[in-house]
Amino acid sequence: MYSYLSIDILETSYCWTMIDEINLTSTSSLSSCNLAKGELALRSWGNIPDCKGIVILVHGLGAHGAWFEAMARQLKVRRWHAIAYDQKGFGLRQNEKVESYKDWIDELCQLFNQVKSANPNKPVYLLGNSMGALVVLAACALIKPDGIIIASPGLDGHPETFTLGYKLTSLFKAVISPSSEVALPYSSEKSTRTEEVKKWLEQDSYQRKAVPGQMLFELLKLSFAIRGIVEVRVPVLMVTAGHERVVNNELNFRFFQELRAPFKASKHFGEAWHDLMFDPAVDEVADAIVDWQSELMLETVLSN
Repeated sequence: MYSYLSIDILETSYCWTMIDEINLTSTSSLSSCNLAKGELALRSWGNIPDCKGIVILVHGLGAHGAWFEAMARQLKVRRWHAIAYDQKGFGLRQNEKVESYKDWIDELCQLFNQVKSANPNKPVYLLGNSMGALVVLAACALIKPDGIIIASPGLDGHPETFTLGYKLTSLFKAVISPSSEVALPYSSEKSTRTEEVKKWLEQDSYQRKAVPGQMLFELLKLSFAIRGIVEVRVPVLMVTAGHERVVNNELNFRFFQELRAPFKASKHFGEAWHDLMFDPAVDEVADAIVDWQSELMLETVLSN
């Protein structure tokens, strides 16, 4: 039995020290690893020998691994080693067909097992952003990372963006013409408040602004599967944005409140927008992750 500990890291009232400019020019190192169905390209930041922990970054719907550039830089200077990849159907791999949402989960599990096997003495965490948070939560049934961070979880779309009409149309296309693409109902205008990020996204040729109806149907099945989870075996940190118009925060808060975990904490960034990975508050988000790890390590020592 777990001894459950829940901590609410309350939103602070003081002014945050925000990043003046979000620069998404790549500073990552490129490498690859072999998975069961082929080679997986990786981006990484930081040095493993000197790091306090390793984190595997899992992107959201329409995004790809390069979107983690700003967050990964912040983690790097805090002595974390970050690894990102493009999920099947996205980024450099957008021509790969997603047969089932289990494709995303299996791939993450394989990558985690390789990273953990190569670094048995380092804690390895998973960070999932938006849709990626669902993949991370689902993977915890099959693997046991040292902890997970779920950022702006995509348990459901914001009702003003993912309207009932949009959902019904997407479902119809998924059944009638699974390969037909459905435009995503949001753009950078709802994801970020930063003009330089909006310009970068407009020029990003690897961003998916539309996906096959069958992929949306698989994502819907994944979201319903995650909503049924009442317990995870690993520590959890949830970070959310106040100006949220992409995902449903009310559902996220309710899910987190009811979720049982060995250790869980949350932080809400009231002035931030959906994609916390490149919001001006990214520095504060990185601090929240590091503070959570410190509290987690302390709790582990005390419990032993």
